[in-house]
Amino acid sequence: MDESRVKQIIEEAITLGSETSSVEFKDARGGFPRDTWKTVSAFSHRPTGGFIIFGIKEDRTNNSIEVTGVDQVAVLQEKMSDLVSTQMSVVIRPEYFPILISGKTVLAVYIPDCPDQFKPCYYNPVGMPNGAYVRDGNTDRKITDEEMRRFLDNAKLSRFDGTQAPDTNLNELSVAKIYDLLTRMGQRTNRDARIEEIAFDLLKNLGIADTFDDGNFPTIAGFLIFAKEKPQLKRSFSRYIIRCVKYKGSNVATDIIDKADIDGTLNEQIDTMQKFILRNIRTSAQIVGTKRVERYEYPEKAIREIVANAVIHRDYRITETYTQVNVFEDRLEVFNPGCLPPGVTVENIRDAQVSRNEIIAARLKDLDYLEEYGRGIDIVFTETEKWGLLQPIFKNTTNSFKVILPGEKLSELNDRQFRIWDYLVEQKRITATACAELFPDISRATINNDLSKMQELGLIHSGGASMNTYYEPNF
Repeated sequence: MDESRVKQIIEEAITLGSETSSVEFKDARGGFPRDTWKTVSAFSHRPTGGFIIFGIKEDRTNNSIEVTGVDQVAVLQEKMSDLVSTQMSVVIRPEYFPILISGKTVLAVYIPDCPDQFKPCYYNPVGMPNGAYVRDGNTDRKITDEEMRRFLDNAKLSRFDGTQAPDTNLNELSVAKIYDLLTRMGQRTNRDARIEEIAFDLLKNLGIADTFDDGNFPTIAGFLIFAKEKPQLKRSFSRYIIRCVKYKGSNVATDIIDKADIDGTLNEQIDTMQKFILRNIRTSAQIVGTKRVERYEYPEKAIREIVANAVIHRDYRITETYTQVNVFEDRLEVFNPGCLPPGVTVENIRDAQVSRNEIIAARLKDLDYLEEYGRGIDIVFTETEKWGLLQPIFKNTTNSFKVILPGEKLSELNDRQFRIWDYLVEQKRITATACAELFPDISRATINNDLSKMQELGLIHSGGASMNTYYEPNF
């Protein structure tokens, strides 16, 4: 997080004259406050974490805020590091920001959200449930029994990829595929992989297999990635396919040009999905230096990240529907069963680093199918911007998640039309009057022409009448 943004957050809380749901003040003149662990626990349970500010005192009796400062930042940071790394039930990795406020140094400590599989995060010397807190408004309070049960239930759900793969055994795992994994991991540490290392303890450490009630078996993650044969040959895994369709026009009512149901292990599905998309999108000639090169309609890197994320983050508990890829004349859509994981929203998707399937994500990263954690969505935005395309669109519902990449046809917009579109992606609706207010120096007739152009391209539709006319995106 940018230091200037942290300072802004602190100053806003000071101006407000109170702590907030995401900011806690601590007077550190008497040393490291002994109750700090309560706020650490509470912020670790917030979807976006929170800031502990050492060196500011809130007096709720007098409704006053006093910047007291801290004398020994290094000592305070050392105490905090010891707390979050050795005394909490989960190792927390905070960010530290020494900030100058009113001529005095304060220490801002950002506590990130704890992954669901590790919640509740509690203070070890006290234990559960008394050592676990949540943020309630601007205060920390002990979790209720119901909140604790919900945390524990979510933890179980978040580890679904580590549960037993039904109707499988260890002999159905491919030694060759596991050896390839070890080889790739060894190359990063200059260590040679040895096939004799492939023992059950190793598989367990990697989340590929585990001990369950009936003995040792592959996990769902292990079987989906390292099965000898296609996992979908098993009845329990038959719905884990990816349905790909290329349509002639801009909706599903148009003719189908190409289609495929993609099976195989997860890495094989990623490769095949990308090949399907690349053969069904347009290419154009570009002059780079003195050479003529062919360029796809969408950036290959962006496609790779989207299809990899679809496979990695799908909710494998849902078997009633499939992951779907739809290639239209003017856009690319990737649909996944299951909504975004808890704590992740469309608004914070670029910053959130939560995975529903930790084992799948880790092993596919080891196999070079995943960029550095948390960078995938940023790559999609960066690459589409390079291409001059409209920004990607994310739609999250209670049981599904969709990514839409508008194509080159929909990117034939001027600067005003781009701005109108970006507004619509965020706000979902704009009135004709509000649209004109965005461009006070542009005539109403020109704005109307912009809107008509966007309608012709199939980007938007209108509703209402006269002065009450509004516009909404078509997807």
